[in-house]
Amino acid sequence: MPPELKNQSLVEGAFFAALTTLVALLGLYVPPLYPVAGLAGPLPLAVLVCRRDLRTGVLALLVAAVLLFFLFGRPLTVLVLVIDFGPLGLLLGLLYKRRTSAGLSVAAAGVAAALLTLVTALITFRVTGINPFVTGPEMRRSMEQVLAWYQQHGMLNAAAGQQLKQAMDQALHLMSTLLPANLIVWSLVSAGITYMLGRLVLKRLGFKVVPLPPLHRWQLPWYMIWTLIPGLSLLLAGESPGQRILMVLAENLLFVAGFVYLIAGVSVTAFYIRRWARTRLFKYLLLFLIVLYLPYALVALCTLGLSDSLLNIRRLSGPAKGEDKK
Repeated sequence: MPPELKNQSLVEGAFFAALTTLVALLGLYVPPLYPVAGLAGPLPLAVLVCRRDLRTGVLALLVAAVLLFFLFGRPLTVLVLVIDFGPLGLLLGLLYKRRTSAGLSVAAAGVAAALLTLVTALITFRVTGINPFVTGPEMRRSMEQVLAWYQQHGMLNAAAGQQLKQAMDQALHLMSTLLPANLIVWSLVSAGITYMLGRLVLKRLGFKVVPLPPLHRWQLPWYMIWTLIPGLSLLLAGESPGQRILMVLAENLLFVAGFVYLIAGVSVTAFYIRRWARTRLFKYLLLFLIVLYLPYALVALCTLGLSDSLLNIRRLSGPAKGEDKK
C-alpha cells in the first residue's frame, strides 16, 4: 500500500474509532439514549470496513475499546459494549462491501446479534453472579404486597384480587421463562434496524447499496420450518415428568420462530392489501379488526407466514425489478 493511502487509512481508522467511542459514551452517560446508541453503535465500524478493509476496522475497534476503558473505567461494561457493537459492525461492513443480498444480510446480522446478546448475558451472569431468572419471585412478593395494601384499604375485593394475582403469576412466569427468547427477538429487530440505518448512511456517502425489497415481497425460505420442528419435539418431550428444562427450551424456540413467521405473515397481508384494498377506509377497518381481535390476529398472521414459506401462496417466482427476496 502506498504511504499516502496508508496514512489516510490510519486517519480514517482513528476518526471512526473516536466516533464509535463517542456513541458508546453517549449511551452510557445519558441512559435515555442507550437504545439509540445500541442501534447506531455498530455503524461507524461498518462504514469504515466498507470504505477500507476488515483489518482497519479491527484496529479501530481495539482503539475504541482502549478509549472506553480509560474514559469510563468499568471493564465489564466496556467488554459488554465492545462485544455488542464490535463484531456486528465488522460483519455489517463486510456484508455491505461484498454487496450481499438484503435478505441474507439481515438474517446473518440477526443471528450474529442474537449470539452476541447471549454471550454478553452469560458473561454478565458469570462475572456478577446476578441471575435474571430469579427476579420473578422478588417481583411476585412486591406485587403481593401491593395487592394486600389495596385489599386492606377497600380498593379491591377478594375475588378481583384473586383474579389479578393469577394474571400476575402468569405474566411473571412468562417473563422469566421467555427472557432468552425476548433477548433474541430484540437482537433480531435491532440488527434489522441497524442494517437499514447503515444503508441510509452509505447511500448518503455515495456508496452503491443492494436494493432492499419492499415489505410485501419479504418471504421466508421453506427450510425455516426447521426452527419449528425442534421446538415442537422438545415441547412433547418436556411434558414428561422431570423434563422442565426441555419445556423451557421449547417455549423459547417456538416464541422466536413465531415472531419470525409473524413478520412473514405481515408481509403476506401487505401483499394482498396492496393488490385488493385500494381504499384507505378498508385499510383502517382491517387495522381496527386486527387490534380488536389481536390474539386471533397474531395466530392468523403466523399461520399465513408459515403457509407462504412452505406453499408460496403469493406465487413469488423471484426478485422483481431489482428486488431480492428476504
